[in-house]
Order: sequence, then C-alpha cells, then structure tokens
Amino acid sequence: MRLKIYVVCDLEGVAGVIDHRQQCRFDGKYFEQARRLATLELNALVEGVLEGGAREIVAWDGHGNFPGGLDVELLHSECRLEMGSGDGGPQGLDESFDALFQCGLHAMAGTKKAVMAHSFWGGIVGCWVNEIPVGEIWMNAYVAGSKGVPFVFLSGDRAAAEEAEKLVPEIEVAVVKEGLSSESAGLSVAPAISLAPEKARAVIRETARRAMGKIGSSVEPHRIEPPYTLRTQFTEAKLADNAMSNPDVRRIDETTVEIERNDFPWLIA
Repeated sequence: MRLKIYVVCDLEGVAGVIDHRQQCRFDGKYFEQARRLATLELNALVEGVLEGGAREIVAWDGHGNFPGGLDVELLHSECRLEMGSGDGGPQGLDESFDALFQCGLHAMAGTKKAVMAHSFWGGIVGCWVNEIPVGEIWMNAYVAGSKGVPFVFLSGDRAAAEEAEKLVPEIEVAVVKEGLSSESAGLSVAPAISLAPEKARAVIRETARRAMGKIGSSVEPHRIEPPYTLRTQFTEAKLADNAMSNPDVRRIDETTVEIERNDFPWLIA
C-alpha cells in the first residue's frame, strides 16, 4: 500500500538554528542559511517516507508568508509545496491523507530547556484549550485529528519531541538539538547543543521511514471534543485590549482573555 503524507514544516526546530533574530526573521543575516537547512531536513523526511511506501507527499511551509521558511528551488522533486497560506494553519489537510508529519517544530511558550519556545508568535505567554496548555504542535495535531488523520512523526528539539510524545505516546520523534538552559528563554538566544546538519538529516530520514510503519496500526488520530474554552495570556495588556475587539471574548485579568466555542477551536491570538 502506497500512502499519502502531509508535512507541516517550521524553522525554529531545525538543527543549527538557534538565533531567532538572525536566522528566523526575513531580514536576518542568516535567514537564507536557515531556510536551506530546513529544506534539506524536509528532503530527508521525504526520502524516509518514500522508502516507507509513501506515494504522495504535500508539505506546508508554516513559517509565515512568502518567502517562508523553505527554499522551493532546493525542494525534493517528489514533494509538492503548499504556498501562500501564511500562518493560517495547514491548508489542504483533509481526509484523503493517511498521516501527519511535523518537521522542524518547536515547543510551546514557557517550556523549559527548549530552543526558541513560543506559541504562534512572540506576544503570547501561553494558550489553553479546556485548561490544557497547547501550542503549534497541538494545533496541527488537532487539525489532522479532526479529519481522521493520525499524527505519527515529529522532528525538532528535545522539548518539542517530549511535547509531541505527551499528545501521542506512540509517535516517532527525531531529536536534532536540545536546549541547555534550565529556564524558559522564549525567542531569546540561549545555550543549546545541536547535531551536525548532515547527522540530523540521517536521523530524520530513518525515523520518518520507521514512522510509516505506525500508519494504520497503533496511532489513533488526536481528538478533543467540543465545547471548547479557549484562553490566551499575552505579554502586554494592550494585546489583550486588541483581543477584546473580537465578539464574545471576556477579560480574565489584565493580560488574559477567554472565549467559549462549539466549533473549530482557533485560539485568540
């Protein structure tokens, strides 16, 4: 059986990427280097899933609008790239896919011993759904799970891998770097240890190949049923003020807002 795979890609979880200002922002001195490293990690994942029986691979560049976090000129020839959808979540992810893979992901805001941990953007202290702390890994897994698609693989720093394993204990993870600070550093530069990019790609390729064996077996789609209580805590009161312009939002404290939803749980961000 040859399978159809959806890949969510980000930049902060890539081996060798540790400086958000210089490597992850479009005007950063080393942004092109980071994009190249991210694309080569995606390519290694593609090679692994092809070896594992994939027939079709679609990747979504989750690092903002064009030019995004991937270099299309370096893209593996067997991978199609979802472009132009910005930060609006994995577009085109539907019931036709057999599994979700997440490549180059980072941990949620506030995570200790993480590399560039944040949730969606730097102005957020934390997000919760039904009192459960969530970040981008969870949101991608939820989108897939709502379509009946299991989340079977993640590559990124060790903290991101541990976050994914809490969601899906049977998941395959490829750890390519590890934060060394005992506190949460957010998007600030903090000590970390990284695999060499070539080694990271080898680990990703083998782990992705192994993850293909989880499809249709031990991994169930990640689901959470409505109703949803969505809470966001911001770094500044003015950001909470802005969120209050949305209908049905209530103020919890100076920097925190909340809303009840019965449909798709997009966070107040």
